[in-house]
Amino acid sequence: MATIENFATVRFTSGGVATTRISNLAEVGLESAVTFTKTAVGSNYNGNGIVTYILSAVNTSASPINNITVRDDLGTFVIGETTEVTPLEFISPAVLLLNGRNASGELVTDTSVAGEVTFTFSTLGAGSAANIIYNARVTEFAPLEEGSVIVNTATLESDSDCADGSATASVTVSSSADVTVTKQMSPNPVVCGDTITYTIRVYNYGNIPAEDLVLTDTFIPAPTDITVTQDGVLLPATGYNYVNGTLTIPPMGASPLTLPAATFSRDAETGEVIVTPGMIEFVITGTI
Repeated sequence: MATIENFATVRFTSGGVATTRISNLAEVGLESAVTFTKTAVGSNYNGNGIVTYILSAVNTSASPINNITVRDDLGTFVIGETTEVTPLEFISPAVLLLNGRNASGELVTDTSVAGEVTFTFSTLGAGSAANIIYNARVTEFAPLEEGSVIVNTATLESDSDCADGSATASVTVSSSADVTVTKQMSPNPVVCGDTITYTIRVYNYGNIPAEDLVLTDTFIPAPTDITVTQDGVLLPATGYNYVNGTLTIPPMGASPLTLPAATFSRDAETGEVIVTPGMIEFVITGTI
């Protein structure tokens, strides 16, 4: 809430001497004629995902409010001493609803200032409500560690001293494993009777471990006399199950595997988040 501060000055003459007296400083709170809020649709975000925001303004006064400007900082923050990074990128177009009516043609959007988006429209009638709805993409600068939060603040200004506001919304990164699997075979080509090698890598780009992981692979044709390593360590025959050409790691009843979470760092110059995935590598060799 803004405040109005005021003091009075009295000048007078006493016995031929000019004198001045100043009153105490009087203060009153100045409430905005606009109720301004910001809401994120959903409470979580993912790397490269989309977040939807709603900026809402209600004119509670008996007069129109004109030349309305809403600026959103898109969560811009500073890393190190001076490097500014922005975790969100505005996606055009935005939608303007005036009392539920689509008035997007009256909305002007400006992204010329790095790290923010500005919306302007001409007027908000007495007792009227405006909603600006827009999408933002999560950028490569967004923090991804478990518990990370993107906080962005919007401010509203107008040509009235009694119509302004500020509102903040927060979204938290989703806690999830993000698993991908790759497989390679060598040599290429392979001759019947020779040794073939299968390399399987399981990656986790998420911020929490993937638990109870089980690898299953059915080989056609099925190699014989196989050996299996996990992260370079030779597994005993009890460390896997191989029946009719189908390999299962770990075998039923054995201790489950856990794929570690990714680790995250920032490029010191650009501020970009660098993701190093957790990984388990399986290498299977046998005679084809």
